[in-house]
Amino acid sequence: MKKLLRSRDILFLMLAGVGDIAEELKDPMNLVSSAYRNMYGFIPRRYKRSNFLQMVDRSLNTKDIEKVVRNDKVYLRLTSQGKTKAFRDFPILNLTKKWSKHWVMVVFDIEEKSKSIRERFRNKLKALGFGMLQKSIWISPLVIGEDMKQVIESIGLSKNAYVLEVSGFIFGNPKELVRRIWRLDKWEEAYLKLRNKVYTVNQLLKNSGDRVNKREAKLLKSGYRYDLARKKREGMRAYLEFIANFPPLPKELLPTVLHSVYVIPN
Repeated sequence: MKKLLRSRDILFLMLAGVGDIAEELKDPMNLVSSAYRNMYGFIPRRYKRSNFLQMVDRSLNTKDIEKVVRNDKVYLRLTSQGKTKAFRDFPILNLTKKWSKHWVMVVFDIEEKSKSIRERFRNKLKALGFGMLQKSIWISPLVIGEDMKQVIESIGLSKNAYVLEVSGFIFGNPKELVRRIWRLDKWEEAYLKLRNKVYTVNQLLKNSGDRVNKREAKLLKSGYRYDLARKKREGMRAYLEFIANFPPLPKELLPTVLHSVYVIPN
């Protein structure tokens, strides 16, 4: 199931490093404008100031984020609790700069009479970025073994599931396996279409800023630039949702085309 992002998700992703928003809170609206300008060009219309501030207040009250003061300026940052939630909800944040070449393998045997539990467990594996090697064998290149232990215990499958850590391949090409399991061909196609769309809109916006003749000025007055800005917002939101749904795989396992998938285009 595709993960649709809420405003809190976007804030958590950016505070966790997907986008750069260490912005001061002396003027909360400045936080909104600066943060979302990085992502969209300017604030998406759907993110009203009151709604955003309520979301920030809730996150402060639940201790998922906190205010810190540096050089007489107030900043937002994720607390350890907030980081735990962000890393749980978005497996891409579990990626390390360099892959350890280790794999986590989950093997389970759940009876047909417990079908609902089995489906719940499979959905959890998908949400954590695992790929299905075989019907009851799922793998992930992330450092997530300890997390899986907690998940299995919380669902009550300690006697039905096993978590193994594998150090590497004796035979076979891991890139080819990853391409097949995570269906990277389709991800490549979708990525290229989305990135080209965002790039094209960005270039049109850039060109529209150079009013070199009267015709272009008329187009701008007619709402041409506003329409482009709206398309930029829509494109950047779609791009962030693409990142949130993309299988969390180390760069070393991705085809060259997808090496820059986590870099948000300007």
